[in-house]
Amino acid sequence: MNDAAAWNQHGDVPRGMLVAVPFYRNEALVGTLAASLRRCADDIAATGAELVFYDDSPDYPALAEALAREAAAMGGIACRVETNAANLGFVRTMNRAVDEAVARGLHLVMLNSDTQVCPGALPAMLGVLRLDRMHGFVNPRSDNATIATLPLHGRLGGGTDALADYAAFAQRLPPFSYVPTAVGFCLLVRWEILAEFGGFDEVYGQGYNEENDLVMRASRVGYRAVLANRAFVAHQGEASFSLSDTPRTEWERRNRAILDRRYPEYAAHTRRYYDTPEFIAERLLACLVPDDEGKLDIALDCSSFYPSHNGTFQAGRQLIAASARAWGERWRVHVLCSQAVFDFHDYASLGVQRADPHGERCFAAIFRVGQPYDWNVLQRVCTTGAVLGVYMLDTISLDCPTLASPLLQNMWQFTMDHFDVLATQSRQTECCVRLRLRVPDRMISVAAPHSLELGDYLPGAGAAPGGTPDRLLVVGNHYAHKHVVPTANALAAALPGRQVLALGARARGAQSEQAADCALANLPNLAAVPLGDVAPDELALLYASAAAVIFPSFAEGFGFPTLNALAARRPLFARRLPATEEIWTALGRNPNVRFYDSTEELAGLLRTVPAWDGEAPLQPAAPQSAGGIGAALEAAMLAADYARIVARIQAAQFASDTSKFGEDRVDYAVPAVAANLVARRVERLVRAAFERPLLFRVTRYGVRGARYLRRKTFF
Repeated sequence: MNDAAAWNQHGDVPRGMLVAVPFYRNEALVGTLAASLRRCADDIAATGAELVFYDDSPDYPALAEALAREAAAMGGIACRVETNAANLGFVRTMNRAVDEAVARGLHLVMLNSDTQVCPGALPAMLGVLRLDRMHGFVNPRSDNATIATLPLHGRLGGGTDALADYAAFAQRLPPFSYVPTAVGFCLLVRWEILAEFGGFDEVYGQGYNEENDLVMRASRVGYRAVLANRAFVAHQGEASFSLSDTPRTEWERRNRAILDRRYPEYAAHTRRYYDTPEFIAERLLACLVPDDEGKLDIALDCSSFYPSHNGTFQAGRQLIAASARAWGERWRVHVLCSQAVFDFHDYASLGVQRADPHGERCFAAIFRVGQPYDWNVLQRVCTTGAVLGVYMLDTISLDCPTLASPLLQNMWQFTMDHFDVLATQSRQTECCVRLRLRVPDRMISVAAPHSLELGDYLPGAGAAPGGTPDRLLVVGNHYAHKHVVPTANALAAALPGRQVLALGARARGAQSEQAADCALANLPNLAAVPLGDVAPDELALLYASAAAVIFPSFAEGFGFPTLNALAARRPLFARRLPATEEIWTALGRNPNVRFYDSTEELAGLLRTVPAWDGEAPLQPAAPQSAGGIGAALEAAMLAADYARIVARIQAAQFASDTSKFGEDRVDYAVPAVAANLVARRVERLVRAAFERPLLFRVTRYGVRGARYLRRKTFF
């Protein structure tokens, strides 16, 4: 055969393998390892492998007997026993194998005695080695092998369960992964490396870091360490050295110092690996393997919530309650929020657990409640959830210049590009999202309206005494699109005989930074109640004491006031909006809901407030958002894709890196890590402080006052 014919399609020379296993005393390990190799007889034959067992304790007859017995039982597998004349230790024993492999032109598999080789492992490792001439070191995956360990958070405990979990996990991974170094428990080393750079440096004595030294030696000319993700070798760990006279910690300390002196790049090189999209993706995919109870961990991201009351937080609490009921048997439901928020909204009573939004914990899925406004939130969920979903409530922040920010469009488009599930609370919201953003075809889209069961809204309000005959309750908040203040002003002026209460508007005198048409008029029949300070029972009383409820918003994704008014058995006057009409239709077009198209028309309608029509039937309807969202998340988890998760993390990291482009930064490992830790702690402290309602309000009004004074000074 000529030289050209000797190369395979990848430019590699087809070589066999020498599988070398050193033993020191501990004869109990021989039978287990040998039995696993016999189960791999076809693999050994297919790869042209030979086995050699090294007896490194010649003065210990029990080991010699066990090795002779098992070697004889190998049948057709080429296997022999080599006995050292004296105890050489792991490093020098392996160098005997290196010399033989080099002399015979064979790749070398260094195999610890406390391992079990699974069928398919050896061909998979050799296949990865042959893919590229620069693949120099190949490890299989394992249940206990540091960087080669499947990152299943300690769930793999050995035996058949570990192998089954590995099989379920590995099918989501690519055939191989690049890593910064290799692990000596089961290491395939290319012949060319051994021929050029030799074996282990015997300065490392009995072992530890000798393989890292060899990998770093070869890496300086470009050879890579690779994981064969379709190969699995179980590893007991420590048994190979358990009878050594020198403690492991002493060898590790001494040998690591040698390694760091020789290869100062080693520490940063390996540390960076744990921040790579590839490693993070593996860690996230591992969350999709059920735990010992058969459950997955799912998180509802409410990290932007604060201790207050509004429609978004009401929607969030409803979803948390429904999710705990619908998902609790198969998933463990967590809420990402601060302790203050968890306590204020009493999430514990719903049967869920709290998780720190800034913690290191990862989840099978994270579902964001509400559209994101903070890039840090997106960056966090991208690296802590295998599957991501978002509950888009509305798009008003893209439509109003007073609410939009230059980065918001890009932030929401990033969400569409890289999340897996899009949930919307109404057909109107879904339509608006799809008109303003590019929604990929692969994204799972689900309509998830909130509960239409009136019993879920303002409990007890419907049983309250009849409303005050002359009070009109105008509901919304201080944002312009809610149109609360202009509506309340117009009604108070047009209907001087009626009391008008603006729920959600700022109190008179607190609108200094608002335009004149957003300031509450100085009329005797007009008052305001800030919404965030109103507890649910107080809100129920406000609804129950009104003759009619007015909902003047120009843009809504759902419209909780509609259901609050019907639950309180009060006539509702609402601006004609698609989302409100959707609720009205689902409830049987109840005549207690009346629509208007202009404030002038509304004032005319309210000159005579109709009584509540108690005979009008309410069509029963209770679609639960949790059901559709849960099904969508489950489908996304089944289809979770390594490549997509890697791409998402790469995009998040790139966006963060480019935002800092041009800054004077020193990329030294220790300062970078220290700065990151300090920044996280400061962020947690600041967030915790501002989650206290009093401090939050004081700071908010302080900032607004500063803005007002600045305009007065400069304009």
